[in-house]
Amino acid sequence: MELDARDRQLIALLQNNSRESVVSLGKKLNVSRTTVQNRIDTLTRRKIIKKFTIEFDDQYQKRLLKAQMLINLQAGVSRRVVKILQQMPQISAIKSVSGIYDLMVEISVEASSELDQLVDDIREIEGVEKTISCMELSNYPVN
Repeated sequence: MELDARDRQLIALLQNNSRESVVSLGKKLNVSRTTVQNRIDTLTRRKIIKKFTIEFDDQYQKRLLKAQMLINLQAGVSRRVVKILQQMPQISAIKSVSGIYDLMVEISVEASSELDQLVDDIREIEGVEKTISCMELSNYPVN
């Protein structure tokens, strides 16, 4: 089933601001709020819209402490450990890597004490053998 022009317009508006009200979206698309809600429900049900997300303010992002952690695992525990890590809201990415370590996770926290606790929590997961953490000091743009 193809997307019509109105669905594409709706998607573009939601990409710009996923929190915009259905009333406001309806006015911009010249349709009722019910029509907008039905289209959003249909796009979600058809898995065209997977999730609604947020974008952080730059000033908030700059205040966050960011770190990467390399994790060495015992054999055969990757899936279970990844499922546990996926439940930790401070972790923004989990990557399988080659080399001495098995996983790399990207972490964002508001305070060093929160990072300290998270590192302890990860080290206590059954199957985690050792970790190494690197805290970001600066972030440089790449062309």
